[in-house]
Amino acid sequence: MFTLFNKSSSTALALCMASLSAGYVLNQISVSASTGNAVSVLMAAKPQTQTTHRVNFPAGKSSTVIKGSVQLGKKETYIFHARKGQTIIALVTWNGSRVDGKNNEQGLSGYIFVKPDGQSYSDPQNDQFSATLTGDYKVIIAQPYKLSSPKYTFELSIR
Repeated sequence: MFTLFNKSSSTALALCMASLSAGYVLNQISVSASTGNAVSVLMAAKPQTQTTHRVNFPAGKSSTVIKGSVQLGKKETYIFHARKGQTIIALVTWNGSRVDGKNNEQGLSGYIFVKPDGQSYSDPQNDQFSATLTGDYKVIIAQPYKLSSPKYTFELSIR
């Protein structure tokens, strides 16, 4: 998104505030036109906080192990297909420990399980899910708190 303005205005200020509150990073550059008029260009870009991957199982297999890394505040999304009636097992294991010294057993798994209809389960305590619909399911992995290592292992099985 970008806006052109050549003097301070409430519209430009409102745009800046709305963009910042939506998580955008703002950059302003001045451009001189051939007529001698200077114009400021305000550009807003949202930083990437999520990466998406399609999970493809090896030929003849119904499970896979994915090793990854995700920084605090970022997300890794894994999309996979399951048929109604199948059992999905999704297990995320973090390699690091909490940097604040508190116990890791806070009940936060560090992922969100999302069904094809959009129904989601944040930090599920059970790693088994019944596929109630045929379609694409998601597991969104994010650090539940600052860890000494952002590395994780994601084990996914569909039976």
